[in-house]
Parts: sequence; structure tokens; C-alpha cells
Amino acid sequence: MKDLIIVAIFNHQKETIQIRSILEREKIPYIIQDESVVSVDPLASLKYGDIKLKVHTDNADQVKDFLKELELETYIVEF
Repeated sequence: MKDLIIVAIFNHQKETIQIRSILEREKIPYIIQDESVVSVDPLASLKYGDIKLKVHTDNADQVKDFLKELELETYIVEF
């Protein structure tokens, strides 16, 4: 997938569950990067960074709106 941007960075896998459900329901393609690594070894986040939610640039604003509705706006990344 081209033109992906990071729209949010999470500390724990459980924080991604709600947004993942919405994205799948809305059929918005996404990638959650480093989720497995951080969930198996939380200290790995020091090396790899935290869990990153990536979406296509065309969907970024819509996904940020979903995050705000879920009161997860503190995880939104603004570039």
C-alpha cells in the first residue's frame, strides 16, 4: 500500500481494539505496525517505538475523527 501515514501511536495493544473494529466495519484499509512485538515484549517499545496505526492519506482525517469519537485523541499524531 502506497501513501500510508501514521495517524496514531498507541502504548498498548488493547488501545487498538476499538479503532480496529471501526476500520474493519467501514472497510478502511489499515496497518497496525509493531503490535505483536510490543505485546510480546513491552520493553521492545524502547527499541522499536510504540504501536503505530497507518492508513492511506485519503482516509487520515476520517480515521482521526473516529479516534476523537472514541476519546482516543491523545494518541493522534499530527505532522
